[in-house]
Amino acid sequence: MGAFHRAENIDQAEALYRFSVRCDRAMNARIEAAARKAGISVTAFVQRHFESILDARPNAPKLATFDAASFDAVAFSKRHHVALMAAKLWCALRVHADENGKVQRFQTLLAEDIGCDHASTGRLAKTLIDAGLLETVRKGKMGVGATYRVIGEGSER
Repeated sequence: MGAFHRAENIDQAEALYRFSVRCDRAMNARIEAAARKAGISVTAFVQRHFESILDARPNAPKLATFDAASFDAVAFSKRHHVALMAAKLWCALRVHADENGKVQRFQTLLAEDIGCDHASTGRLAKTLIDAGLLETVRKGKMGVGATYRVIGEGSER
């Protein structure tokens, strides 16, 4: 079971719980290697794993295979009444999304993907959210990129 750890300056609603995961040495080595490959701490890797399980939407429609090379950003932007850069951001997010449309990525990497400054990616993401093409699953924090769910064209949330 989880042990409750509460700091003096943390609000009760923001209280954190800590859990231990038991595994053998071989599994521990595999987890550590996967975390290193992902460029995050082991704790963040395990946390992300459990979040993906708990946040899974089993009845959500799977996204169709996406071909970024044939993506027409101009047509997409006109169809959805969003800026061209917002269309490029949707494409970049869609490229990195899993079959459920979930993607975690830093703003700086998204900015590199679409060739803009990283300060603009938040505004562009909001445009996509307002258009019903993107959902925020989890806001980014220091050292952890934001997690979004890309909504496929014509699919339901």
